[in-house]
Amino acid sequence: MTKIKKIGLGFIGGIVIFAIYYFSAGQTQLANKLKMGLNTELATLKTHGFSVEERKIANEKEHFVLCVKEPKKISAYLTSHGTQVSTKDIETLKGMKIGIDVIYLSNAYSVVSFDMYPTALPDLLTSNAIDADTKKAIEQMQKMLKKKTFLMHIDINKLANGFKGYLKDINETIDGKTPMTFSTKKLKFSGTLEKGNLKSVKQTLKSLNVHSKDDNINITLNNLKSNYKHNGDTNYDYTIDYSIKKFSFAIKNIFHLQTDNITINSSSKVKDALASIVTKMKIDTIGIINSRDKSTFETIVFEMKANNFDPKAMKKLDTINPKNEKELLDALQELISHGIHLEIPNFSVKNIVHKKQSLEGFKITSSLDTDKTLNLAMLKQNQISAMNAVNADLKLTLSSKLLGVMAKQPQAMLVMMLFQPEDINGKKVYKIKLKNGTVSINNKPMF
Repeated sequence: MTKIKKIGLGFIGGIVIFAIYYFSAGQTQLANKLKMGLNTELATLKTHGFSVEERKIANEKEHFVLCVKEPKKISAYLTSHGTQVSTKDIETLKGMKIGIDVIYLSNAYSVVSFDMYPTALPDLLTSNAIDADTKKAIEQMQKMLKKKTFLMHIDINKLANGFKGYLKDINETIDGKTPMTFSTKKLKFSGTLEKGNLKSVKQTLKSLNVHSKDDNINITLNNLKSNYKHNGDTNYDYTIDYSIKKFSFAIKNIFHLQTDNITINSSSKVKDALASIVTKMKIDTIGIINSRDKSTFETIVFEMKANNFDPKAMKKLDTINPKNEKELLDALQELISHGIHLEIPNFSVKNIVHKKQSLEGFKITSSLDTDKTLNLAMLKQNQISAMNAVNADLKLTLSSKLLGVMAKQPQAMLVMMLFQPEDINGKKVYKIKLKNGTVSINNKPMF
């Protein structure tokens, strides 16, 4: 449904600009102007990968169906309206039909309102319905579409610079060999528009649950919040924050993962035609239970910085068929052509509880720099030669107690026998460097 929402917001961004200029003309005239604007936008959509079907027009409302036809054109169109959706994302929706009901001046808040709902499944689903159980599931989903199970409502305000909406609560069961129940509660969103483009979006979701009746698979997500802001001249000038109170994934009697209080903050900025990205993530606890034991990781922190990425190449990567190796390699080469810098200032776990044993955690810092001369084609053919264009270092700091537990693992025994850690301030430290094509651990060449 996230992809449907992106298409909806991109579409709205294309027509709402007409309301900005014509609201002062009076309600009746405004509705007429909006209809004219919609006519223009639908004509535009037809040239950008959509087809328009079943259009019905009344005095204060109308209905039509958008069909996803050409993913590459659609991706480029939505990106131009401030909504980043890759061609690969749209490709999965090819053949999907989206019903849209438009109501003009329906309440005190809105100048125009939309109900959006899928009316036909993507080709990817229907073309792969081979066995009887899959066909039965497809038939059930088609019944859900008929009753507008996946309906999203959006209101555009009377100044045409903001919107709000919601996804109708869902509680459905799909039968088959492993019947699955899917439910969502209170997915709401709001945002702002500027000159017809998406400026900001806030979203909240109270809960999402996927549950199999035989308890083989259970997924739960509670209290998700997200906040996106576009704050520059390009699509790569933005900040975005996420938080999830609880997430759980379980396979009965085999595996159970649960996380508490996930927060993610990410920002991207373009300066001198190059993009820099900063990401920070924190998780209060991760609990992992399998058939043999239980482990808990407390206060997980991950920070990353990336500089000197070419936004044009990033945009090109979104449109390339991943099966076309030459185009993909060329785009990646362009992406790193200015020499990139990747840095992890902090990847750490404060405490680990493993088999009822409490251990002080670890911290990793690392960085990687590539020279402008790095040739990816050569890297594929001659890794040793291309390594001269890459410098990297990694520092692992951990307690003696944790190192002792790790040393019992067969995979780690050989490394620890060959390379002894340094003792620094009561901690065990490994420093790994790649420089001038040579790898060393604690200043001792690895080869």
